[in-house]
Amino acid sequence: MTTWFTTDTHFGHPLVSALRGYTKFDPGRQHYCELLESQGLQAAHEWVEQTVQDDRRLSYGKAADTDAHDEAIINNLNSSVQADDVLWILGDLGFRTSIDHLAECVNALNCQNIRVVLGNHDGWWKNDSKVRDRFLSVTANDATTISGIGVVNLSHFPYRETLSFGWPGDERFSNDALSRAPYDVDTPLLYGHTHQLTPDGPDDLQVNVGLDAWNLQPVSKQQVVDWFTAKNVL
Repeated sequence: MTTWFTTDTHFGHPLVSALRGYTKFDPGRQHYCELLESQGLQAAHEWVEQTVQDDRRLSYGKAADTDAHDEAIINNLNSSVQADDVLWILGDLGFRTSIDHLAECVNALNCQNIRVVLGNHDGWWKNDSKVRDRFLSVTANDATTISGIGVVNLSHFPYRETLSFGWPGDERFSNDALSRAPYDVDTPLLYGHTHQLTPDGPDDLQVNVGLDAWNLQPVSKQQVVDWFTAKNVL
């Protein structure tokens, strides 16, 4: 049994699905990935945004292939995380979708030991038993112990002293984020929220375990140990 971490699955969320390159228009994700690799995230996002704006028939709801996005995320998680492992999802499970669809997605995960830390997009489902009962715990912030590190804080948000916003519309949740982001207490922190493409945190005590920073893959506890070791934190 091992422990895994991820965040920002955004099941059913058209905007995030499209901005991750899962679209119904041609040339689609292949072109998105080429732009991402050659020109960076901003160029890939701008291409998606411009394509949607240029076609008056399109909205993100119509342009996004949320089914392909969700299937890819589920497959990536199931390929690494075994049924008896522990999986921490640090917020933003899904948005702009139905309870039934979100429940279908989380029930498709093989892992039977899922713990959730709430993000800014989770208020709509957190009291619904159809989704909530799938998890061992649902908390605002949390912590775990990792051998080789000790106590590690877990939050959707980076420490509030270094909180920043990454994707379009994030600023709308600034008050909520600031109220729930943990204080820096000189303890290693795993976080998400910013949708950054690299794991590097605002400082060496923080590492982003979001899907966007890890090629849409979960992060093992050994990868976390290796990361902090390389940063000379341990």
